[in-house]
Amino acid sequence: MDYTVGELAKRAGLTVRTLHHYEELGLLRASGRSEAGYRRYGAADVLRLHRVLALRDAGVSLKDIVPLLDGETPQPLAEVLQAQIEQIEAQLLAQETLLQTLRNAAKRLELHGDGGDAVQVLLDAMAIRRVHERWISPDQMRALRRTWESMPEAERDAVELEWPQLIRQAQAAMDAGRDPGVPEVQALVRRWLVLQKRFIEMAPEMKDTMQRMYAAEPELARQSGVTPELIAYLRRSKETLPVEEQ
Repeated sequence: MDYTVGELAKRAGLTVRTLHHYEELGLLRASGRSEAGYRRYGAADVLRLHRVLALRDAGVSLKDIVPLLDGETPQPLAEVLQAQIEQIEAQLLAQETLLQTLRNAAKRLELHGDGGDAVQVLLDAMAIRRVHERWISPDQMRALRRTWESMPEAERDAVELEWPQLIRQAQAAMDAGRDPGVPEVQALVRRWLVLQKRFIEMAPEMKDTMQRMYAAEPELARQSGVTPELIAYLRRSKETLPVEEQ
């Protein structure tokens, strides 16, 4: 039994326009013609269409399907599927990262109030995301997220709240010209070292990367408040601590 283009489209749940598009791409051609010159699709054509749709539904792009079906040395299906798996994994990671960026922005607004600054908060969050993409690989990002999400939510909230408070207090001490060696500033440094140690324990292999990232990304320093000047100030304070605390 063979089918007209309209019949095949209806049986396959497609449109005639889609079948014509597949023909233009070389994915499917009618193997026969009626006396009037109309396309007629036979069993082999139906089987080929089934393969095309199966590959398409598996996520393989139409342009990549053609070499799977034709040619003397078609690209192995396993290679095409592996490439598609990697592409989809990258897309999922990007979506997960975007979701976390939006959550962080929403939490920042919730904690501090929007005050008409919602757009700037979102822009800052997006900019930080781009910085992280430049410095942190997808595998490292996944590992960091798994470690972070394994922490109790209350502990995560406390860390997220304490960092900006600590940065503001340290900046205020520096702006006021406080001597780095006074107990007040030393207390800030001790808190800083505790939080820093917590991060290093989460991802010890990321310590050097994070230091280089902050040194090379002035926009990140501006948004976080961890400027080179503040780091130098805290480092001078750290040097005044007992050796066992440094």
